[in-house]
Amino acid sequence: MLDRYSILLLKKERLPENPEVQAECARFEADLQGRSDQEYITKHVALLKEVNAKIWDLESDIRKGKEGALGLEEVGRRALAIRDLNAERVALKNVVAKERGEFEEIKVDHASAAAQP
Repeated sequence: MLDRYSILLLKKERLPENPEVQAECARFEADLQGRSDQEYITKHVALLKEVNAKIWDLESDIRKGKEGALGLEEVGRRALAIRDLNAERVALKNVVAKERGEFEEIKVDHASAAAQP
């Protein structure tokens, strides 16, 4: 949930004209109101948002079909950086899961699993 919310916050900042994003973000914010663990949530959402922002920035031109302008070497460099950031993201999500007694995300035969710290 915190990962999803961090992505919504990025979308809210970067795509402010999207009413669906605004509405979904408002629902999350309403659900989070009055919780006793606000400080915990705020801290972990900020950490996830930072990693997700880096991933977004690396993927942006590729998603827009500009890989030709980037060149294969740059696309490859970005792919490796995205893999490493996804490993960091999974590790952050698993910290929350472990602390909350929830199921951890386990990557099997996935490149980000090999890159995990």
